[in-house]
Amino acid sequence: MTDVDVPQVADPEVAAIVRAEVETRWPHNVSGLDELVRYGLVPFGKMMGPWLVVRSSLAVGGDVATVLPAAVGLECVQVGAMMHDDIIDSDGERRSKPAAHTVFGEPAAIVGGDGLFFHGFAALAECREAGAPAARVADALTVLSRAGLRIGDAALREIRMSRGICPVDAYLDMIADKSGALLWMACGVGATLGGADDTSLKALSEYSDQLGIAYQIRDDLMAYDGTRAGKPNVSDVRNGRPTLPVLLAHERASGERQRRIERLLADTSVPVGARYEAMAELVHAYDGIAAAREVSHRHVRMATTALEALPPGVHRDALMDLTVPGRLV
Repeated sequence: MTDVDVPQVADPEVAAIVRAEVETRWPHNVSGLDELVRYGLVPFGKMMGPWLVVRSSLAVGGDVATVLPAAVGLECVQVGAMMHDDIIDSDGERRSKPAAHTVFGEPAAIVGGDGLFFHGFAALAECREAGAPAARVADALTVLSRAGLRIGDAALREIRMSRGICPVDAYLDMIADKSGALLWMACGVGATLGGADDTSLKALSEYSDQLGIAYQIRDDLMAYDGTRAGKPNVSDVRNGRPTLPVLLAHERASGERQRRIERLLADTSVPVGARYEAMAELVHAYDGIAAAREVSHRHVRMATTALEALPPGVHRDALMDLTVPGRLV
């Protein structure tokens, strides 16, 4: 999932605990592989993954100390994926600083992403020493691994969708498996370590899928609504990615304008700035922003409904707070 610049969602206490743990593991003077790991992790982003790990565990009766290593591990896995994404997408910026591959070179950044993945698995294994039963750690490992495979499959589908128009439903299915699974990776790991029953796991699975769709749509919108993102606004157009505002504008456009959108996605010869400006004009002309925002709101409402199956309490309320539409758009 792309690192989207939405309002901070991690409460100060959880963020401070996880950040302190990262600083202890990878202090400023590390070298070798750990230098690339620290570069990816620091400065910190929204800490969405670690926050969801902790809150999901607490919502089903877990505790912070037991899942803290897993919270750090989720940040490692998700940052490793972003490090590789920046190479695939040729994006030179991440979290408002140069992407790792522009600083260390592509081969080193690939290895750095791999290192982050393995740090993530190693951190999850540490939860047993922190007090989690071995069976829960094993189940959480299954959640992490299966979610990662689901994300990888979706990423390949996204690449194969490039340079053309696809059905809106196919696009939404893809981002559910990409961005939704990224949030499920965090919710599922936290809840499993916290001892969740099947009902709670199912609720959090639906919640994370629907919220992930909404968040990815928010990321799509940033290229066109004037919001400052952590990556270049021209990235999707440069890579020919048919994001939701573009697909919905295409549905509403005249035949001639539809063909214009299709040519802009397929073209690699015209300077990317000119392609982006032309695409943005078409997205605005056919209300792609408003239409995509409404789809996002619909999935947010579905995420809210899913959480009703969790035990009531402050931690469920915290998870539900992310479904307030104003937090997204």
